[in-house]
Amino acid sequence: MKKFTSLLAVGALSLTLAAQPVAAAASFPDVPDSNRFHDEINYLVDQKIITGYSNGNFQPKRNVTRGEAAIMIGRTLKLDGAKRDTKFKDVSKNYGASGYIAAATDKGIIGGFKDGTYRPDATISRGDMAMIIDRAFELVTNSHYQFKDVGVKMTAYGATRALAGNYITTGYPDGTFKPKGTVTREQFSAFIARGLDIDFKQKTQMKDSYAYDLTKQYVFAGPEGDRMMTYKYESKMMNGKPLGYTWESKNLKTGEVNYFGQSENSEYLMAGIPYSDYSPALKYPVKLNSKWQIGMNSNEVDQVTGVNKTVKTSYKTFTGAVEVTSNTGHKTYYVKGIGLVKSINPKGIVVSELKSLK
Repeated sequence: MKKFTSLLAVGALSLTLAAQPVAAAASFPDVPDSNRFHDEINYLVDQKIITGYSNGNFQPKRNVTRGEAAIMIGRTLKLDGAKRDTKFKDVSKNYGASGYIAAATDKGIIGGFKDGTYRPDATISRGDMAMIIDRAFELVTNSHYQFKDVGVKMTAYGATRALAGNYITTGYPDGTFKPKGTVTREQFSAFIARGLDIDFKQKTQMKDSYAYDLTKQYVFAGPEGDRMMTYKYESKMMNGKPLGYTWESKNLKTGEVNYFGQSENSEYLMAGIPYSDYSPALKYPVKLNSKWQIGMNSNEVDQVTGVNKTVKTSYKTFTGAVEVTSNTGHKTYYVKGIGLVKSINPKGIVVSELKSLK
C-alpha cells in the first residue's frame, strides 16, 4: 500500500491546465495570514505540489474543475502526466490534463460518466472530490459520525466517512457535508495537506476538544508499566484489513502493542478498537450531571460528576478537568486540548495517569 507520508517531495503542480510561472507562497496577495487555509496553501507550495498564477495571485476562491483535480492528484502521486489518448470521448490526446486523467483512471482513482465523458472543464463536486481523495490516499479508517445529508445509499457515503475518520474533513457546522457543492482551490489544498501531514489533521479537531492531540506523544504510567501512545500510519492488518492512521499504545516494558481510535463530533467524544463499535467517552456539550449509556447492549452509564476539577498526575497538576464517573465506580479525568489524563478503578487504585507529553 502506498503511504502518503512518503510523498512529500513531489513535482510542481499547477491548478490550471496551462503552464503558469510559479508565484512564491509569501507573495500571494490574495492569501493573507488571516486566510483559514494560509498554512496549508503555503505548505503545498513549499512541497512543489501547487503553484500560483503568473500575475502573482493564488485565486483561493476559484472553483476546481474535474481536469484540474486530476492534475493535482496525479502530481501528488507522481503519476505520468505525458499527454496521451484517454478512454473518454471528450478528453483528446491534446487536452492539457489528458495524461493525468488517463493515469488516474488506470489506477481506479477517477471515473467518468455513463455517456462516456469525463467533463474535464466542469467543476468538481465535493462528493466526487471525497471519492477521489479516498481512493488516492487509500484511506482505511472510517468515522463513526455520519453527515446529515449523505445517506447510506449515496455513492460518496463511504468516502465522506473515510475523510472524516482520517481528519481530512469536518463538514459544515450544521452537520452536513454538501456533497453536491463545489470545491475551491483553497479547500482542495487543505484536503490534500491534511492527507499528507498530521499537523494539518490536528487543525480539524474541534475548538474545545477533549480528544488526544494527534501531534503529541503521550506516556502513561500504570501498574503494568509505562505505555507510550502515538498517532501514526500503521500498515499492519487487523481482521484482514489495514489499520491506516491510528493510535498506537505500546507497553515500554514488555513491547506489547495495542491500537485504538477516537472520533469526535458535536455530540460525543468516542473511542474504541479499530473496525469495532466505538463507545461514547464524553457527552457534548460538557455539563455537570449529564449522563449517557456506554453502549446499546450495556448497562453501564457514565455521568459528569465534576467540572473545573483539579487532578494531579505524574506529568503535572491540571485544573479545569472534567470528572466522569460510571455506575460501576470507575472514574476518568479529561482535560481540554489534551484528552484523558487519569483513570481510577472502583477500588480507588490509579490504573493510568499521564506521565509525559511532548
